[in-house]
Amino acid sequence: MIANYRTAALAVALGAVASGAAAQDIKMWTLETEGLQGFIEQAAAEFEEQHPGVNIIHERFPNEAYKTQIQVALTGSSPPDVFFNWAGEDAARLVRDGLAADITEYGQAEGGFAENVSEGWLANFAYEGSNYGVTHEGVSKYFYYDPVFFEDHGLEPPETFEGLLQLCQDIRAIDSDIVPWPLGNSERWKLNHIITMLNQRVLGTEATAADYALTAPEDELFTDPGYVEAWQKVVDLMDAGCFQDAPNATSPEASRSMFAAGVSPMIYCGTWCANIFAEEGFDSFEMFRFPSVEGGAGDPGGQFLVPQGYMVSAKSENPELAAEWISFLVSDEQARAYAEQVGSIVSNAAQIDQVEGTRWFKFFVEDIAQASETVNVLDVLLEASVANAYLDAGVEVLNRTKTPEEAMEMIRAAALEAKNG
Repeated sequence: MIANYRTAALAVALGAVASGAAAQDIKMWTLETEGLQGFIEQAAAEFEEQHPGVNIIHERFPNEAYKTQIQVALTGSSPPDVFFNWAGEDAARLVRDGLAADITEYGQAEGGFAENVSEGWLANFAYEGSNYGVTHEGVSKYFYYDPVFFEDHGLEPPETFEGLLQLCQDIRAIDSDIVPWPLGNSERWKLNHIITMLNQRVLGTEATAADYALTAPEDELFTDPGYVEAWQKVVDLMDAGCFQDAPNATSPEASRSMFAAGVSPMIYCGTWCANIFAEEGFDSFEMFRFPSVEGGAGDPGGQFLVPQGYMVSAKSENPELAAEWISFLVSDEQARAYAEQVGSIVSNAAQIDQVEGTRWFKFFVEDIAQASETVNVLDVLLEASVANAYLDAGVEVLNRTKTPEEAMEMIRAAALEAKNG
């Protein structure tokens, strides 16, 4: 989907072109995100007014399609100037392959992004001391639940994984046709978010670090029995009746609608989901974190958080202007507007107190600030082939076509090949 934002500044821009100044197009690729189109439209209008002759061309893609198409585009002859990316291995690989531009000097210029984004946030896209991207936001995940349903049936948000299993069983006991927790895994990433948290809760970040980085010795790589235990807990969720039949055939959108329509009383969904639920007519939800695992080595205070931001193509003909557009997007006023319109956790919190936000936005900001550690998602943290093996393993486990042990065998095989490749 393409949007070319030509505003009231168009007349000025045409005048500039007519007088000999060349028009400059800045092509920007992002995900299709609720509220983003409206934000980019207004931001582009302001930026174009300040930069006569500049046109922001915004193209949007579904999640899974984007991951493939951006890789192809960046190696082609006409890549986007500015593109969305997740912090992690995907971003690092683009830097190693020379596909992302070093924008450090532009960020340090007057009015550059370094004035508004802290070192901590900038570190997410920093490699060997240089900035190759700018963190724009962080996304997290929570269990959303219907407090009226819970109160009417004497249910409480669980504090432990065993409590979560019992909750699913209790809901099924109320009505066997109720799906306690709809899971839309047709694009594979929904379960990946769950196994990300189960790995953290069962093994802990210290135990997984060398495996995730592929620095563990070959005979130890992904051999910790905790990985199998984490997959077994997915099976336990299925056995407890948490999910609907055929979650691999259910889209993320369909599963969200099941919760928003009151068909299901809870769902594990991202911070971006709150506004979607409200727009679909349900805004009286409450939230709780992914529960702890009794006996697990992971920090129960760890919280899912994925830094996301923008990078500039190394092939961009206007890298300085592209970086200036990114700097504009993370300025105080635009960060506040983004938080208001998208409901996301922005990297520039200078005007966060002025956000005319909702109660859930304020909950996210306050709760994430209390997290003892953050947990990045596997499909952007791991080397690409290993991440894909995890995604495929999730499909197999949900289909019951692979056991937890077999799932880890395929993941370990992919990791060994990637390590030795």
